[in-house]
Amino acid sequence: MTTQTERTDAINWVLRIMRLGGLWPLSTSREEPPLQVFLKVNYRYVLHVPITFTFIGLMWLEAFVSNNLEQAGQVLYMSLTEIALVVKILNIWYRSTAARRIMGHMKHSSDYELQSEQEHSYWQQQQRLFKCYFYLFLLASLGVVYSSCIGVLFLHDYELPFDYFVPFEYRNERRYYYAYGYSLIGMTVTSVSNVCLDALGCYFLFHLSLLYRLLGYRVRGLEYIGSETEFKKKLVIIFKLHNRLRNLTFQIETLVSPYVLSQIVLSAFIICFSGYRLQHVGIRANPGQFISMLQFLSVMVLEIFLPCYFGNEVTVYAHQLTNDVYNTNWPQCDKRSRQLLIAYMEHLKKPTKIRAGYFFEVGLPIFVKTMNNAYSFFALLLNASKKT
Repeated sequence: MTTQTERTDAINWVLRIMRLGGLWPLSTSREEPPLQVFLKVNYRYVLHVPITFTFIGLMWLEAFVSNNLEQAGQVLYMSLTEIALVVKILNIWYRSTAARRIMGHMKHSSDYELQSEQEHSYWQQQQRLFKCYFYLFLLASLGVVYSSCIGVLFLHDYELPFDYFVPFEYRNERRYYYAYGYSLIGMTVTSVSNVCLDALGCYFLFHLSLLYRLLGYRVRGLEYIGSETEFKKKLVIIFKLHNRLRNLTFQIETLVSPYVLSQIVLSAFIICFSGYRLQHVGIRANPGQFISMLQFLSVMVLEIFLPCYFGNEVTVYAHQLTNDVYNTNWPQCDKRSRQLLIAYMEHLKKPTKIRAGYFFEVGLPIFVKTMNNAYSFFALLLNASKKT
């Protein structure tokens, strides 16, 4: 038997960070003073308005006032990433009640209680694996930030690690570190926020795919041993669980759809501008910035791949249920039980897929298409820059 905490063990650490970062609602009670409740409710605005949204606005302002495409490209690759972050933040704020309800349902619902030691062991193994993925993802993202911030300190000129519009002259020893410090804080907050929101969206898909795997495991374990009543009871339990998973799939799709859509639509342009900027950064002239750009490209590819991979897992394991039904000992079943299994297989013909904004299916094919589009945009941008 699993506890409620163990059932969602992989995401609990992310939720703690999100509470500190104003991305997940803080718990309140009626016994708390009104002022304390007010501060908890509005804490997210106090944190993100002066740091996240202001910093992103200044980055876009710098892109608009740039004199040429090369200068604008140095800002746009990160500005587009931050726009995707704004969509994610607004989405989780708007759907915070639904997100908490889904998380609570996955934690507390008795429908998803693990029934054997084998199920428990497999579940915990997958939870640990997911946790390792996003520890590495967080370290890689912070590595991009701090490698760039450390690299500019070794330059002779006063350069910022991430360009944004600075309303005062900062290229001197006295004021440089004010602009540098705000860039460091802003990028740290936005990077951690981005990773946590990606982790949350991917975890919903990952948890859903685990439940479909669990359902398939139980379907394969169906055995008809001469008791028609007992077999039908097990089938009814399977049907009810599958129906709840269908409803949960629709709820999770509604929650993660805006975030995945914004990420995939913008990712082709982000990778394009990142590659363009990498062409103009010399490894000898600025090795720290060159390495951070390579890290950034790797993180961006990973950021697109993860939701596509976990969305694909949902489709694969939901589709696998048809084979799981066929692999039961249905030849030994009575006529009525075989009819129920055939009806269930007909029901499974309707594909279970996660869609992003009703435009495309979230899976590995859309990842490949996004990478192809990114290369096409990159080649077009290089040709345009050569002609000018």
